[in-house]
Amino acid sequence: MSTTIKRITRTAAQLLMVLGAWIAILLAMPFVGPAGRQVAVIGNGSAAVRIIAAAGGRIVEVRRGATLAHSDDPRFVQRLYANGARAVVEGRIGAGCFATNGA
Repeated sequence: MSTTIKRITRTAAQLLMVLGAWIAILLAMPFVGPAGRQVAVIGNGSAAVRIIAAAGGRIVEVRRGATLAHSDDPRFVQRLYANGARAVVEGRIGAGCFATNGA
């Protein structure tokens, strides 16, 4: 294998490692810290609204691709996943990464 191909392969592997770590951190953030922080449920708005309601949360804002929610329950994130959420990220990240429905 040529040096160029080895270098490209190594760089691609490093990028995949960084991306994987970034995704793991994003998914772990809602579990860390005090209860009552805002979270973003990723996915279809109507399905996310049903999941949030079933988990006992309050809807803060529906955005394109994510729904922001809040609950003072320390097990809220676990309850979201138990009710079918595919991914939950920290709310400030969700607010910054997903456009409002009017935008």
